[in-house]
Amino acid sequence: MWLGSGSSERGSGSGDGRGSDDAVSRRASSREEPEDDERTPSPGPALVDASHAGTLSAGCEGLFRSTERALQWAWRLLQLTKGGPEAGVLVNAARASAIEFLDRIPPHVRRSVAELLGYSSLWEAVCTRLGRPQARSHEELLRELGEDLQLLLRGAQARLGTAAALEQGVLVHVGRLREARASEPGAPLELRAVLDAFTHALSEVMAAASAYRRAWEAAEAELSESAAWLGAGDPGFCAWLVEHLSGTVAAWRQAHASARMLRELGALAGPP
Repeated sequence: MWLGSGSSERGSGSGDGRGSDDAVSRRASSREEPEDDERTPSPGPALVDASHAGTLSAGCEGLFRSTERALQWAWRLLQLTKGGPEAGVLVNAARASAIEFLDRIPPHVRRSVAELLGYSSLWEAVCTRLGRPQARSHEELLRELGEDLQLLLRGAQARLGTAAALEQGVLVHVGRLREARASEPGAPLELRAVLDAFTHALSEVMAAASAYRRAWEAAEAELSESAAWLGAGDPGFCAWLVEHLSGTVAAWRQAHASARMLRELGALAGPP
């Protein structure tokens, strides 16, 4: 369920990923005017926002903030419970869940922040290069743009996998807590209250993880659609896509700044 800490695609996993891919740094492309306006496809709903930077940035911050709140209740639950054979089913289950949450969820959220940081650097590097005019034939531009899209697509797919694994992991935690809560209705009131608060906080983390996963799904779907359009070899669409992508640099710079801020805020680990 839980993914490893490494990233499989090129140019990610670093806070400053500018120029991380040699192909990105050495290539340059030119903007070409569409040869026939009627041949340029009208962008569909999936292509309205080519960057998805704002949605991903907001989703990552929502995930980070909700995890911060859940951490407070996890530590409170640990302080309130002491495991052992005589502690009772609910106490043992609650303590085990809090420990597993602390071991699993914050590192996974930190990884999500780091992956967005690396991806925003990669997208910015690609789009900055695309915005620099340099003579290229249509065939060269088509090939290079296709390589760029595949690079971004693989990055989005890898991060979608991370987000989906996180969502599934939190879902398992919430299910176990609800099951444990029903197993011992006569538990002390304070324990039940803290456990309910922790379960609610985890539900918020799950909702944030789900929203973040959907944001990566949207980015992956848009890149896949763009790659399919590009595969048709239409010069008009190629020129439109270069201009469209090169115009997203500012949005991804902002996403990079937001992810860097989250990384610097704290480790999401230690007790309060």
